[in-house]
Amino acid sequence: MSLYGFAVVVWRWLEYAGLIGFVGVVVVRRLGAMPPAQRWARPSMQGWLAAAFVGGVGLLAAQTLHGMQPTIAGVVRVVAEGVALGLCLTIGRGAAPAGFLAALMLALGGHAALISPAAGAIFTDAIHVLSAGTWAGGILVLSFLHPPEGWRGEAGRTMLNRFGRVAFLAFAITALTGVLRATEVVSRPSDLWETQYGLVLSAKSTGVVVMVAMSALVWRRGFRYAQAEGVLVLLVLAAT
Repeated sequence: MSLYGFAVVVWRWLEYAGLIGFVGVVVVRRLGAMPPAQRWARPSMQGWLAAAFVGGVGLLAAQTLHGMQPTIAGVVRVVAEGVALGLCLTIGRGAAPAGFLAALMLALGGHAALISPAAGAIFTDAIHVLSAGTWAGGILVLSFLHPPEGWRGEAGRTMLNRFGRVAFLAFAITALTGVLRATEVVSRPSDLWETQYGLVLSAKSTGVVVMVAMSALVWRRGFRYAQAEGVLVLLVLAAT
């Protein structure tokens, strides 16, 4: 891999992790606000938005220095990340719409935009990003939280039960949209090990399967492996 290619991977990973984490923060906050309210479950979104913005700016800078013209979708995405971060740091509210716009712009700036016709693929990608943010982003954010009596306490179990219902549906949607997008590129089973896209897709899918298995342990043992699962989320994002 060239130096430019490595830089693109790093900046994209940072931006993706930031946006997925941002969606996870919104989900966790909404779940925490349900009665009875879990006031400890109000994670900050500043760090995630900062990561997304720094990653986005770094990616645009790398593309520019490499002689590539940034796409309109890429510029709009970074501007939206900057606006969301600015609102979060100043007035402390109103960041969510801009943050979700940035997340949705990932679909407009990805491979889906190169498919003809692109509308269906972009819509599928957008749903995939939001559902992945709900499920994987929620796991990532929860791995940094500390309930008053631990995850085996009443507050921790309440949050896990709430998130579990949402995560199950979000994972199903993520898996379905992921399969739909993969069928547009993988035409036969051998492509999974004979093409670069197939190999990366296989690695990503393996990571997701391991995440599901770890989630089962988490629900049984009170988030004992939460941080390890959070690290796995970041590795799957790297494959993405």
